[in-house]
Amino acid sequence: MKIGIIGAIEQEIKKIKEIINDLTIKKTGNIKIYIGKFKNMEIFLIQSGIGKVSASMSTMILINLFQPDFIINSGSAGSLNSSLKIGDIIIPKKICYHDVNLTNFGYSRGQVPQYPKTFKTNKNLHEIVKEIAIKFKFKFLTGLLITGDSFIRGDNFIKKIKYQFSSAVGVEMESTAIGQVCHQFNIPFIVIKSISDLSDNDATSNFEKNISIASSESSKLVKLLLKKISS
Repeated sequence: MKIGIIGAIEQEIKKIKEIINDLTIKKTGNIKIYIGKFKNMEIFLIQSGIGKVSASMSTMILINLFQPDFIINSGSAGSLNSSLKIGDIIIPKKICYHDVNLTNFGYSRGQVPQYPKTFKTNKNLHEIVKEIAIKFKFKFLTGLLITGDSFIRGDNFIKKIKYQFSSAVGVEMESTAIGQVCHQFNIPFIVIKSISDLSDNDATSNFEKNISIASSESSKLVKLLLKKISS
């Protein structure tokens, strides 16, 4: 089995990189791909960089070069739900953009033309991750995760986003772009994000302070998923 894993920044892939055996590095442009094995699986781990375009490029690289059986997006997110605290987990059932608006052409807010209103994560993988999270007592929510090319902070931003996407539990900058590419090429995917900040007025400083905690928690769940699949 071949598994692609995408994290945006070094902190988000550091702990996952440590469990890969026979590690080699392939470089495509300025993007590094860490290639190796975990148990009986081939792992292709990529640091995409921040934002939708970087995430899309990295997803295409994984698909074109390695044809993974499925892709995991791991990393951090800002909370949009008062019950989610630093280090808690989001395992979204569906994802969409918060900064796409073609409603004047009859599309739903967040919907890209020719694509569904939301992109759904793989049902089987989602159920497996949920079972693991329950077994190992992670605090988590499922539901809608939203993506955009802005770091969300401040009450005014939160109010606007919550008005437009009332069911959203978290916000980040890569997942939906990955989901859109996977949808286009029929690649199953799953998203595992941990809360680094509360998207409030202190979000910037809290992100910098808590990114290691969030990255560690999301990486733990990724490693448990890989163990489960390998067995």
